Amino acid sequence: MPEAYYEALGWCAAVLVLKNMLNHLLVVRCRFAGDLTGPFADNKKESQPENWQMKFLYPVLYYAVGAFGGPYREKEDMERFQAMERNAVENEMFFLALAIIWPVIPVDMPDWAPTALLGFTYLRFIHFTLYCFIKVQPWRAISWTVSTIVLNAMAINILLSLSNKNTGVSSEL
Repeated sequence: MPEAYYEALGWCAAVLVLKNMLNHLLVVRCRFAGDLTGPFADNKKESQPENWQMKFLYPVLYYAVGAFGGPYREKEDMERFQAMERNAVENEMFFLALAIIWPVIPVDMPDWAPTALLGFTYLRFIHFTLYCFIKVQPWRAISWTVSTIVLNAMAINILLSLSNKNTGVSSEL
């Protein structure tokens, strides 16, 4: 079990990091696009003043993040991407904390543990896609709700295992 669990944990951590880095790049892209065009243009509000002092580097970064054209570069998009960053912090750090300590603490890890890790990660990626790009309900709410149920099941399993550790009662949910 630990080998399958650690493989799932590694995969999940890598996918969540890549998802969040994509989200950060989209925020940066919106900021760069907004600095030069559209609703952001008044006084370059969305960018820090020191960004405009990088005469050589700024255009390179501007083109590197694709801020010169295409979709998802408006102020509303940036606000949506920033909200998704907050949502990730509010949910995924708790998941990673539980996922990392689960095999370390003296509890009976259930057979469904690797599936819980993978399920949570798939659901978070679906939630990200629906929140940032497709913008459709109720599927976004459903993906968030089910991922929250998975997260709570992990936490409850750990609490039950720890509380029943010395009583000999099974902690399987």
